[in-house]
Amino acid sequence: MKKEIQTPSYQTHLRDFDSFVTVRNYKQGRSGKMHQNAVTQFLIWMEENGITKIKDVTSTEMILYYEYLISRPNKRREGTLAEQTIKSNLYSLSLFMQNLLENRTIESGFYIPSYGGIGTSKIRNTLTVEEVKLVYAYCENDLESALLSIAYGCGLRRSELESLNVRDIQLSTGELIVREGKGSKRRVVPMSDTVIESVRKYIQNERHERVMKSEHFDDAFFMNMRGRRMRGEHLNDTLKKMIEQTNSYEMVQKEITLHCLRHSIANHLAENHAGIEFIRKFLGHAEINTAYIYAIKNKKRNKITTFFK
Repeated sequence: MKKEIQTPSYQTHLRDFDSFVTVRNYKQGRSGKMHQNAVTQFLIWMEENGITKIKDVTSTEMILYYEYLISRPNKRREGTLAEQTIKSNLYSLSLFMQNLLENRTIESGFYIPSYGGIGTSKIRNTLTVEEVKLVYAYCENDLESALLSIAYGCGLRRSELESLNVRDIQLSTGELIVREGKGSKRRVVPMSDTVIESVRKYIQNERHERVMKSEHFDDAFFMNMRGRRMRGEHLNDTLKKMIEQTNSYEMVQKEITLHCLRHSIANHLAENHAGIEFIRKFLGHAEINTAYIYAIKNKKRNKITTFFK
């Protein structure tokens, strides 16, 4: 039996949208009602998931609907929906949102993901959990262990690693404070026991020795041999050296950077079914939009355990 929209307000929105696409003469495909059908399916899905007011639709619901769309079985053949069908559905939803905005039904638009095919775009090089373990095993000093622990285990950006200060490390509470992340946003990142131990050893041993040899005070967490703040390029060079120490040709060829470690932990969190909102806050993304990429890309992968649990 064909499903129909039950919510009166949704029925009104659909009628308005039908007039909208008819008056503007948008191409409708073979069915003649391509856009209306796509919006109907969307509204029915929202009803089934307890969303009965269009103003309650947020980026979170759109990401969940996107996941549903790319995994929905194809009724005409085996497998999931064709790429073009998914793109058409998303385009129809963008028209629907445009209509809602013009009618002032909603004050601001909700996020609509774009689809380019999973795996079709260039994927940033990342490390597997086993490869992270290998790099850690070949660390030659406390600084290298601390750098890997924070860059991967806390997912910091290169600029955030460079500007990190000792006072930003709260060992007693197991938290790391990013005082000025992207867009000058402050965030608090939880540190695992493994990260805490690596950081503690570095502060008490190697960093302490560098501070004692320095003639001036610097609160920088990552210090060079002269007791001054290590710059991002130096930190990246240190990571490159750490990768080479593993004698793994495959890993060297990946050209791993600090930002690759950030993407690696994001992937591993998604593979462990971490919530999109948690990943967003952990990475310091301003919007939930970026975080959904990791969840989508890893949706069908096997569950694993991250190294810095």
